[in-house]
Amino acid sequence: MAYARKLADGQRCEVHTYDVATGATALVHTDETVLLEAPNWTAGGDLILNGDGLLWRLPADGSSPPERIAFDGLPELNNDHVLAPDGTTIFVSANDGHLYQAPLRGGAVRRVTADDTRMHFLHGVSPDGTTLAYVGIENQDWTSGTIRTIGTDGTHDTRLTEPGGRDDGPEYSPDGEWIHFNTESFDGHAQIARIRPDGSGCSSSPSTSGSTGSRTSPRTAGTPST
Repeated sequence: MAYARKLADGQRCEVHTYDVATGATALVHTDETVLLEAPNWTAGGDLILNGDGLLWRLPADGSSPPERIAFDGLPELNNDHVLAPDGTTIFVSANDGHLYQAPLRGGAVRRVTADDTRMHFLHGVSPDGTTLAYVGIENQDWTSGTIRTIGTDGTHDTRLTEPGGRDDGPEYSPDGEWIHFNTESFDGHAQIARIRPDGSGCSSSPSTSGSTGSRTSPRTAGTPST
């Protein structure tokens, strides 16, 4: 079954860039056929986007149209993909519930995750490129999301948070010391939290906790679990 999102009749997709220093915006590409999503920058100045369950490369200056990246044996994708620090590898989430590693230029892929009871939704890669942060959904229960990490070689699949917080969107800090994520575990409202990669020190970020300090999560896993 195909799950890729499509443009409705009469809709169009626009890809924009935004200069954080000047505030200037630029329309890079308009598409009335493919719903392009989740742009990520490459070191060379291209954008990598999801669309129709595929990955596309688009020059960030809009000088040419999107070009499909061809992979061997890769299922239909959702819009979760992250570039590895080496600049030549990309990690993706597929609609079969698994994570894959692939060369950014295209070609053969390798599945990272094992067959288990959960769906795997990718969000972050560690600065050294050895570990992925993802959301695990158990038995297709969308309220069960927890933050997990797994080695890019498929080893050490570890749960960092307890179920119940609808955790989502884990991203590593640039120094790799923290994983930042969205959660409802503190007061039932979505806010940003952070946790150490070893599962310790989970607290809400000061800017979203409603006070000048952070709060410790009542449901941190403590000792990471598998």
